Amino acid sequence: MTTADDRSPVSSQETTTALVQRKLSWEELLGLMRAPKEESRFAETLVALQELVDWEEQILLPLGENLFIVAKDGKAIVKTKAGAELGPWNGNWKMHCRVIVRRTREDFLEIYPEEHLTIDPELVEIREFLCPVSGTLLDVDCVPPTFPVEVDFTPDLPTFYNEWLGRDLPVTL
Repeated sequence: MTTADDRSPVSSQETTTALVQRKLSWEELLGLMRAPKEESRFAETLVALQELVDWEEQILLPLGENLFIVAKDGKAIVKTKAGAELGPWNGNWKMHCRVIVRRTREDFLEIYPEEHLTIDPELVEIREFLCPVSGTLLDVDCVPPTFPVEVDFTPDLPTFYNEWLGRDLPVTL
């Protein structure tokens, strides 16, 4: 969003909420991408994300579009947008999901058109991790069979809050 007089980006809760809800035009989005980021952007993003969920726990950090680290009973846990609790923030949340494993060519053809199917089901399998409450797709791994289930990353919450944001982490780790 821009002001009429100078066409400079305006950082506000309304703009950030529109960004999170994907309601900005391409021109507005491009303006935000090119503009210096306001220090309030992260806090505004958390407020906008909190408005999208039906549960009360405070969002500490989004992990994905439908996956968050939240504060619950003084601890940090992973929670889906639909409300499924998937364990401690630094644990393997994928182990608490429903999983579809695709191992055959026929399985792969359910998600890839034949002309784009370039992976060999004898070398890899596709694992789709779904929210146990809503069935929403949370993550996909394409790995060799028997490869362990791993999370992509575990954020350093204390460093992020204390050093990057300059505030205390509101939970005990």
